[in-house]
Amino acid sequence: MIAVIKTVISVFMAVTCFFTSGFFGKYAGKISPVDKDNVRLSFATISDSHLTDSKLRAAMLELGFYDMENAETPLDALVFVGDNTDHGYVEQYELLKETAAKYTPAKQMLMAVGNHDTWTEDENGEDSPALTKEYFLKYVNEITGRDISELYYTAEINGYTFIMLGSESTHTDAYISPAQLQWLDAEMAKAAGKGKPVFVVSHWPINGSHGLPGTWGDKDPEPDDGGFGDQSDDIENILKKYDDVFLISGHIHSGFTAPGQKNVYGYLSVESDGNFHSVNLPSYMYMSTRGRVSNGTGYVIEVYDDEVLIRARSYSAGVWYTLYDYEIPLSTAEGNPGRLDGGKIC
Repeated sequence: MIAVIKTVISVFMAVTCFFTSGFFGKYAGKISPVDKDNVRLSFATISDSHLTDSKLRAAMLELGFYDMENAETPLDALVFVGDNTDHGYVEQYELLKETAAKYTPAKQMLMAVGNHDTWTEDENGEDSPALTKEYFLKYVNEITGRDISELYYTAEINGYTFIMLGSESTHTDAYISPAQLQWLDAEMAKAAGKGKPVFVVSHWPINGSHGLPGTWGDKDPEPDDGGFGDQSDDIENILKKYDDVFLISGHIHSGFTAPGQKNVYGYLSVESDGNFHSVNLPSYMYMSTRGRVSNGTGYVIEVYDDEVLIRARSYSAGVWYTLYDYEIPLSTAEGNPGRLDGGKIC
């Protein structure tokens, strides 16, 4: 059934793109690296899947898994960037586990915890950090085949380090304990010593980044709204000590923006400060209210010796959105001509 639905969507998108190609570009199909011979790492990222017990939401996630599984070149990883469930309930995790088990979207999977995942209630209806940790660890290990023992952990894929951060509270903003901050500093030092880009995955972005607090949506937002919260400066200071660091976040539910659109929307999906790069993902499940209006989207991130390509994709429709792609030269790259041709795909 998913294959039939996917075919219908793809045909519709192909026809739509054909008639609008003069404005938006060309249609493209299966996931495949720009440069197959030289790509070192290729991984999919999605955030805010907000799975409930709804089969419709599960079907939406299946469209993405199907797209990834049918990649022309298999993905090295699929990275979930938090709010994987809507409330961290067992039945929601079970549906996520059942849905993921139907497909092989990538060779490996990683999952970060989001604020919605921490809202696991005890028998008295109170948010329970203990149950949050118990359920998250149980289902991450079962779904991904890993053996993690904390809400934060490190993984290595194709020789590249992924540092997964996790809030230790049940608040909408994050709480990163002194122990986790000390761990992050040590892990960053080890990873940076490899001379390769480091990917730090957190549901929460840096305070004030990506148009925050205005993009958080509150009428009178506080300066820290939508970001890490109280520990944001500590995290930022640690990450910015090193070159070629990519912080991948979600949480805000903003749609894709193109590199030149900050004056249009007041934010960018990818922001760079020297050799520190912040990548904010749209919500996979919910339609974005600003930027590119869509859902079922995320980035495919490709790593080369001299650059990182951040490629916008509709996983639900099987379409590249190259207007919203970003090309980030690495600190070791000098005079890099780049691989993207500047084409736009609707």
